[in-house]
Amino acid sequence: MRKLLTYFLIVFLSFFSSCSLFQDYGSDIPYTIKQGEHYSTHELFKYVNGNTITFSFRFDSSAIYDIGSEQSDINKLFGFAEGAAQNIHNYSARFGWRYFNERIEILAYSYVNGERMSSLLGTAEIGVDYIGSITSYSDAYEFSYRGNSVEFEKNPHYYRTRKYLSYPYFGGNITAPHDVTVWVTLIGFI
Repeated sequence: MRKLLTYFLIVFLSFFSSCSLFQDYGSDIPYTIKQGEHYSTHELFKYVNGNTITFSFRFDSSAIYDIGSEQSDINKLFGFAEGAAQNIHNYSARFGWRYFNERIEILAYSYVNGERMSSLLGTAEIGVDYIGSITSYSDAYEFSYRGNSVEFEKNPHYYRTRKYLSYPYFGGNITAPHDVTVWVTLIGFI
């Protein structure tokens, strides 16, 4: 039974890794979060190995929204969970964003040992391409954006070179008030 399951898994992964679900590095991909949803249109089960992810992104006018008392909630832009997808709320490092105080704020957003942390990195303008990077060290996550850098300490006993990529997500608690599109290009992962 174990051999049959292993064979099925190999065939499944071989088939899907050759499908258009998996975009090449360097592709400028629009990710749309539909009105009333949290998750964007995104690639599935994309794992990469390495320590540093570098990507570019840009917003259009759909990044402007009003969700009342939840306006300060942080949306997720791009990043990774260490080891496996289910670690997203235990060990992960992602760029966050929100439309707050009449501007798009870019934040470092992380979970370490199940504790959520965030810190403002800067702002972004509509229609402008920006580059961000996240490095996972054995004892910290480092976020870099427009000359600013933020580090969050992490448990040195939980360090994985295998990373599960995390794609645009709206919320917090509130779903997207209208279709929201953000373009993301994975530049590299080393």
